[in-house]
Amino acid sequence: MIVVGGLLLVAGVVVAVVLGGDAAGGWLLPVGLIAAGLGMLIAGAAAAVRRRVPLLAAVRAHRATPVGSPVRRARAVPGMLAATARGRNPVLPRYQLLLWLIAVVYVVSPIDFIPEFLPLLGIGDDIGVGTWLLTSLYAESGNYLAAKQQREEE
Repeated sequence: MIVVGGLLLVAGVVVAVVLGGDAAGGWLLPVGLIAAGLGMLIAGAAAAVRRRVPLLAAVRAHRATPVGSPVRRARAVPGMLAATARGRNPVLPRYQLLLWLIAVVYVVSPIDFIPEFLPLLGIGDDIGVGTWLLTSLYAESGNYLAAKQQREEE
């Protein structure tokens, strides 16, 4: 719904620029498209927030204080990835695996949003994605170890 709203919004702006108010209806079509686009964007965003709030509450209920040294967390990453792929990790949603895979492919791939020949900017996007990937894996492996430890204590 958000994508369709964005497309309607862009279409309304394009129609407004192209027609310039010279059409038979004047500004009626562009204003209608823009209003419909904004309405769908707002409705989509509200629906996304409504769906996400219970998910965040469930994730917070399962999370404990992260544990483990950096070496222990690094060793836990393969187990965490396997448990998440099998659906046995209640703390981490499966789509996170897809995001991590996309980040690895982006860092390794020679194709970038910002070409490498631009000084400092070219490598900056790779550094940013790599930093996000490593910090995300580090944090989630700590959460995984904490949940695992909590299950063992019960």
